[in-house]
Amino acid sequence: LHSLGGVQLLLSCKRSILHEVEHVSVADVACGVGNVFHNKGAIGAFVRMKARNDDDAVGTRSKSIKMLFVVSHLAAHVKHVDARNADYWRITSELEAQAPPQFVDESNKGSAGEALMKSMDHIIFCGDLNYRIDLPREITERTLREIEYIQASNCNETWKKQQAAELRLSLLRHDQLLLTMSEGEAFPGLSEGEISFPPTFKFDKGSREYDTSHKQRIPAWTDRILFKPNGAQVLEYDCVQDALHSDHRPVYASLILSLVGKERSTNLTKRVIPPTRGHTSIKRKRVRRVKRNASKIKSIQQKQSVSSSKTKKKKMKKKKKKKRSE
Repeated sequence: LHSLGGVQLLLSCKRSILHEVEHVSVADVACGVGNVFHNKGAIGAFVRMKARNDDDAVGTRSKSIKMLFVVSHLAAHVKHVDARNADYWRITSELEAQAPPQFVDESNKGSAGEALMKSMDHIIFCGDLNYRIDLPREITERTLREIEYIQASNCNETWKKQQAAELRLSLLRHDQLLLTMSEGEAFPGLSEGEISFPPTFKFDKGSREYDTSHKQRIPAWTDRILFKPNGAQVLEYDCVQDALHSDHRPVYASLILSLVGKERSTNLTKRVIPPTRGHTSIKRKRVRRVKRNASKIKSIQQKQSVSSSKTKKKKMKKKKKKKRSE
């Protein structure tokens, strides 16, 4: 459990797979006033687990899986889309700077924060992202009432789901987060499950009514769960509509993440260094030395053979003299 102002991150693990966890560390980033106050910001948890590779894949796939879990609270108010986008880039760049050794692949070049996001096998980025709907409140409320009316009717279930989805899509076309992601302004490479629940902000506390104060805030899907789609499958994405203790409705998701390691690059090229003049001159000198040594050895061998023949002749002469004297 780690806290940063009103932001909290709780990471739990089943005991049965605890032995597969190789590393866990936590970092946080403040995005409040002057990037000092903790009323806005994020907490990131870096997790590395053993990869579940087949025996045939040993040596061809990475041995570990790198995961990043981020919970955040971004800048508020409808008009501050750019501030929310800036918060995202500040969070990712600061987390990249605080990442543990060997978590960031240096080959993944890009702007600050992109190398970290590209290096991770799995990313979960969630929280009160605070993106709103760019529509008048009257249109938004009328569309939501039409959805409620269709869902409460006695019509065919399939037809009700289709009609409700079309009306919901008419609102999501004006969702700031989806527009931001489609334009590449923030959250590149991340995806989201299908939204089939009503907006989660802003409610009167203890009530099912959207904001009835003088501010009349527009209902919006401010609470979101994003993820890196590679090797990820969404099982469930919903909100708890009966949780009336807050002006938000909590959102939850269930995902299956692949623990198979990444394929390693097999196209390795050998670096061949062409010989320089210095190398060739050294080789020539070595050849000359070898030749000189060989000639010396030959001359020595010849001298030895000559001397040995002379000694043999002397011995023969001595033997002949002894025989004559006898």
